Amino acid sequence: MATADTLTDPDLLREQFHSQYGNGYDFEGSTLIDIVVGTGRLLAEIVGSENADVGMAALVRQLGYRVEAPEDWAEVLKDDAFGDAFSWKLGETFHNLNAYAYYGIALTGASAPQDREAYLKSEIALAGAFMDKVPFASWEIDPADAGRTLRLARGRFALDTGDLIEPWALAEFGGVSERRIRNMMAGGERVFEPKDGGVPAAQALDWLKQRKLFRPSSWRDQNTFEDLARVDRHELDEEMLFVPVAADGSTFHPGVGREDGFTTGPTGREKTWPSFEEALSALQRSPEPIWRRPTPRGLRTQARGVRWERTTRTALDRMATDAAARL
Repeated sequence: MATADTLTDPDLLREQFHSQYGNGYDFEGSTLIDIVVGTGRLLAEIVGSENADVGMAALVRQLGYRVEAPEDWAEVLKDDAFGDAFSWKLGETFHNLNAYAYYGIALTGASAPQDREAYLKSEIALAGAFMDKVPFASWEIDPADAGRTLRLARGRFALDTGDLIEPWALAEFGGVSERRIRNMMAGGERVFEPKDGGVPAAQALDWLKQRKLFRPSSWRDQNTFEDLARVDRHELDEEMLFVPVAADGSTFHPGVGREDGFTTGPTGREKTWPSFEEALSALQRSPEPIWRRPTPRGLRTQARGVRWERTTRTALDRMATDAAARL
């Protein structure tokens, strides 16, 4: 059963998000993969399949996947990138909007609430502008989880900024059907005083307070310094390390290396370091920390740090052990 803390504590919510991401209506990467495939098919109509396949295969290889025959690029992308697309440039935006839409938190290092609000507004606008460009109907692509996440993020932002929330989003947050909400907007069951087809935020929030599973937004209450500095009590005497963390919450730790060392840097400018400490030092000096990490399929995919986290070597060793157990 959900408790008040699990619904409102930003740190607990962040942990829940990172542990559960990808297990429900929350994997926007599959939508992005479909869009890339649709783009490749459009290019094939323009320049011919043979030419388009060569270019798209090169792109998929650049992303870190093995493509034997150029015409197999779409199949490889769908099979192998499913668990990695959230780390693409726009994938990170949808990943972070997912944390906001479903958990009410902001995955940003901004320390001031007004900066977090500006960040959320910007991410929603960026995702919305992109989705508006995609011809979903003509390409026969379902907006799926990406469309759902964007719609819910817009709904939560309306709640958080005192705007009007659409009936569909309010129904999702409240765990009821959209028809139920529309009945509450008119007739004998009327509870809300709608305006321009939406429900005023104040009225919506009053109703949502009675819904046990609704997670109120807590991004205004996040304490960035404490969030970055949290450690277990028995580790307080250890030397602290600052390590990069990717958009999916995965950390650069001793388990991401292989026999010849740890690989850092963007594709084409990669460098392998014999020790974890040397690689970490290189990442700390880099304006954009990028490293290679293993996947259960045996691939070495690229991870890009979006924030830094203060932790201990003991905690990093635990991460390495847990990662090895999953491979």
